[in-house]
Amino acid sequence: MSISSVSPIATYVSAIKNETTAAETYAQVDSTTKLEVAAFEKSAASITSADGLLKNYSVLQVVLGAYGLSSLAGQTAVIKDLLTQDPTSSTSLAKSSGNAAWLAFADAFKTWGQNKGSSTVSPFLTDATSDVLSTTYTATKTLSVSSILPSASATGQTYTTAPVTTYDANSDAHQVALKWTQDSSNPLSWTVSAYDADGNATIDTNAYQVLFNQDGTLASATDMSTGKAVAADTAGTVALPISLNIMQSDGSSIQQSINLNLGTPGGTSGVTMAPKSSGTSTASPSQIVSLTSSADSSTTLTLPSITLGTTSGTNQTYVTAPFDPNEATDDANGTSAANRTTLSVKWVQDTSSPSTWQAYIIDPYGTQVTSTTFSTTFDNTGNVMQVNGQYSHDIPALQAQVNGVTYTVNVQPPNLSTSPLTQNSTLTSDSTVASTVTGVNINTAVSQFELSQYENSTDMQDNGVGNALYFTRKMSGVTTLAQLMSDPTLLKVAETVAGYDPSVFGTLDYDQQVRMLTNKVDFSKLSTPQQIQQYAERYLAMLQVNPQTPDKPATMLDLYGGGSSAEGIAALFGVNTSSSS
Repeated sequence: MSISSVSPIATYVSAIKNETTAAETYAQVDSTTKLEVAAFEKSAASITSADGLLKNYSVLQVVLGAYGLSSLAGQTAVIKDLLTQDPTSSTSLAKSSGNAAWLAFADAFKTWGQNKGSSTVSPFLTDATSDVLSTTYTATKTLSVSSILPSASATGQTYTTAPVTTYDANSDAHQVALKWTQDSSNPLSWTVSAYDADGNATIDTNAYQVLFNQDGTLASATDMSTGKAVAADTAGTVALPISLNIMQSDGSSIQQSINLNLGTPGGTSGVTMAPKSSGTSTASPSQIVSLTSSADSSTTLTLPSITLGTTSGTNQTYVTAPFDPNEATDDANGTSAANRTTLSVKWVQDTSSPSTWQAYIIDPYGTQVTSTTFSTTFDNTGNVMQVNGQYSHDIPALQAQVNGVTYTVNVQPPNLSTSPLTQNSTLTSDSTVASTVTGVNINTAVSQFELSQYENSTDMQDNGVGNALYFTRKMSGVTTLAQLMSDPTLLKVAETVAGYDPSVFGTLDYDQQVRMLTNKVDFSKLSTPQQIQQYAERYLAMLQVNPQTPDKPATMLDLYGGGSSAEGIAALFGVNTSSSS
């Protein structure tokens, strides 16, 4: 390589300002890169096993390039071990090698490594922003309530919370909400019931009478199914027990107990009532609509117009709050919650046609309901465009039979929001993230592969700028000499800046290389972007003084002077491979 009239340092400084755009442009004009990216984007999301990846040349090349492991392209046994061994195990190749790039690669495919090389869902993610494949949560033990109910200035009021995501012992999510109903004669007495806001009847029937003091603070709670008072727990809070039914793979179900924490009697946190003088001005606004009944009929009900979801959302549902059409009679007769009829209208978005929703009547606690159904299709402004596939704005009534009684629900036209919906959540769950499994974001992998191809292009390699760009991009995550030496390009830059000829340095054994570089690479002076860029510029300056002949990217075997033993590259790290190519 001869000294160029155009300074490589100037080229580097210019390139670093807009490398991503330059790499994207390069990927469009370089036929090899363009074809491999197209093949990757077409096939990656359908690959669900290590064998499937190894058999797809283009996808494998893009993945290896994205993780800076193109030198492993011919090391099938090594790649397979990285893909099929649990990277969290101390005996895995990725972990025992101490190679940061290998570990990052194996961790991206951890779902395969922990499941013998395959998975039901591809680790390649099409989500534009996330690389999270799955997240597990701890089982919910407590739901804490922080609500201000309407004041005692009226009676017979209702309040429904927004649903909160609750997790069972299998880390399956359930939406749980609370409905509060004020007594028709005692304004300080409310009945609260938790229900499954997905409409899947996973919450057992429950009802508690909650009394408040004249100042609006919590006084006491009673289980209406037993008539027994709910005693405060050791922390002094009133916690109402509810049961979540968890279906098992064999069709049986088990129960998970969850406590509804209402707060401390006499306290100002938790659930309280608004001051009587304020009316409803300070009360928490109800978040879920309920059915209503007419004055002269308990079997003719009305569903007001509601906003079901958004025009851009998917897999959406809406379940109206539980409604007892015979509430006055049931209250007068002391009918238990388990023996009452409760009705909700459930709306479900069509997965294959997201603008269409289906509606029908359910009992949110699981009583058998025979219901008619209809579908509505919305236009792009969120208004009803079709009913049952016909252009119409006329919504038919729903009818349902429950315990031999026929109920009719007159439905007012619903709508969808064209902007994101926000709900005032007054329920919080104590579930936390137990573990997160990441995958490979397709967009990110393509971007990283394009950068790699651009940096390894002939123009970028001839003057060393490609290596300098790579060093700048990767070095911020490197803090040890072992990490640096596990990456051929980073090592080449460090060798050059240290004054060594990489072609000669590579013939030394690993221990010799370590001894020679230990005092040459000061990581305290490679801790900021400015320091890293200055180091890369020193590399380019050294190339101007001592030119190096560009070569194909060094393999790890070349780098460490390894031979052609059966163990191959893994032997350099003192570990054995278990797979056969």
